[in-house]
Amino acid sequence: MKAKIFLLKTRSGLHCGIGQGLSDIDLPTAREAVSGYPFVPGSSIKGVLRDHFQQTATDQKKFEAAFGSEAGPGDLGASALSFGDARLLCLPVRSCFGTFAYMTSPYALTVFGEAAMRARLAVPPALPTFPEQTDTYHAAVPDGSALLSGNQNPRVLLEDIDLLRHAAAAETANQWAERLAAYLFPESTAMNTQGRDLFKQRFVIVHDDVMAFLCTTALPVAARIRIGERGVVERGALWYEEFVPPESIFAGSLLAEATRGEKKYSARDMFDLVSGSPLDFQVGVDATVGRGLVSMHCVAQED
Repeated sequence: MKAKIFLLKTRSGLHCGIGQGLSDIDLPTAREAVSGYPFVPGSSIKGVLRDHFQQTATDQKKFEAAFGSEAGPGDLGASALSFGDARLLCLPVRSCFGTFAYMTSPYALTVFGEAAMRARLAVPPALPTFPEQTDTYHAAVPDGSALLSGNQNPRVLLEDIDLLRHAAAAETANQWAERLAAYLFPESTAMNTQGRDLFKQRFVIVHDDVMAFLCTTALPVAARIRIGERGVVERGALWYEEFVPPESIFAGSLLAEATRGEKKYSARDMFDLVSGSPLDFQVGVDATVGRGLVSMHCVAQED
């Protein structure tokens, strides 16, 4: 079985529902049970892409080999492609300087790095080590960061959290920013050059505790209503819905294996079906109000 990494970037607010919540938020977004980080289920991604490629497929046999057959009981076959959950890599959060930050943490980078190694990408950079202090937290930013306050003791202000700059980890932040920017904006175009620069200027690595706290408290919550036929709000039709903000970046594993059916396809054939060019699609709920617009592409493997 072969592996690739796919990157998914939200273009609008994204809500992958888990049903009714138990807190003040009626409809929370899907989160990992252990870390509390939001994620996009692999089953949701596969279902949307199956529908997309079913409408555009020119080789029906290849499509069924990749996504599985839905023919008669005797013709059922498992798909050769497996989509892992898209796990959070960078969460955009408000910043007093630089407008917003692409925030990540050692844990999120570890998860990504392990997946990258399985996909035979370059060995990831080292992770920053933050000072063991209980009275304040630190942040690692690259050189030339737009997130720093302009005084003698530069700080990073994310939401309501005041973070000291961890100068000793600047080189580590530089390496991670360069690596991720190259993965996110692989093509040599003027637009991608601007995208890489913007990402690097707003990239920040924070302590796992800070990341977990902001994943819990900093996601947007929208009040929703339902209008009846008379043009007024229906009784009891007010609810609060949590969503992942635009510019969020997720990463996941895409696995492929050679087919065993009548017509043989290699794992590369299966990858080529979905990784040839960037894909734009809608995932999650609330499609009619513009939620869930995402872009996805696979990271090219080094030769």
